[in-house]
Amino acid sequence: MKKLFICFIMLAGTMLLQAQVRRTPVQQQRTTQTAAKTFTLTNGKLGPIQTGQRFVNIPSSYAGLYDKYTRQTEKEYNEVEDFEITRVCYQFTKAGRNVFRVIMEGNVIGAIKLQEGSASIIKTQKGFHVGYAARTLYTKKSTDWFNIEGGTAACFDGNYTYEVSANDRVSLNPIESANDFKSNAKISSITYHN
Repeated sequence: MKKLFICFIMLAGTMLLQAQVRRTPVQQQRTTQTAAKTFTLTNGKLGPIQTGQRFVNIPSSYAGLYDKYTRQTEKEYNEVEDFEITRVCYQFTKAGRNVFRVIMEGNVIGAIKLQEGSASIIKTQKGFHVGYAARTLYTKKSTDWFNIEGGTAACFDGNYTYEVSANDRVSLNPIESANDFKSNAKISSITYHN
């Protein structure tokens, strides 16, 4: 009788262990799906944010996109017209990393700028994202490259501006080929302008 009871306990334990092993991949798949949630910046819309609209009723957090945002002001000097403007911005963060920035133009959202924290969660309609290979971007967008402040290289594509940091360039000469970027150069920011 004892042997039968011990066999029953061992059999029950084995069945429970097998059931747990079978559930583990499903649980891992659910975790992977949750972690892999991505967003697309489409026509100036990103989650609850839309360019051209007022900054109202924006939730304090948005699942998978940002944990919080803070209002900031920044000063910008226009060298051509010789004046300084103060601009209102909102910085959106997730897990302490800068994900994107909303730049106000008067009372409406004028631009959305994707930052380093967006690399794995936000892309454009064409599949570009912060961290995308600069040389590959150049081969797809070989025209309209120019230098901006501090040696950053930029490229216009409709309402989008792609930037590559000066640190990722071979030299600060005008961009004339993909080889003007270091082999490991990446897009450092993407801005959607209204």
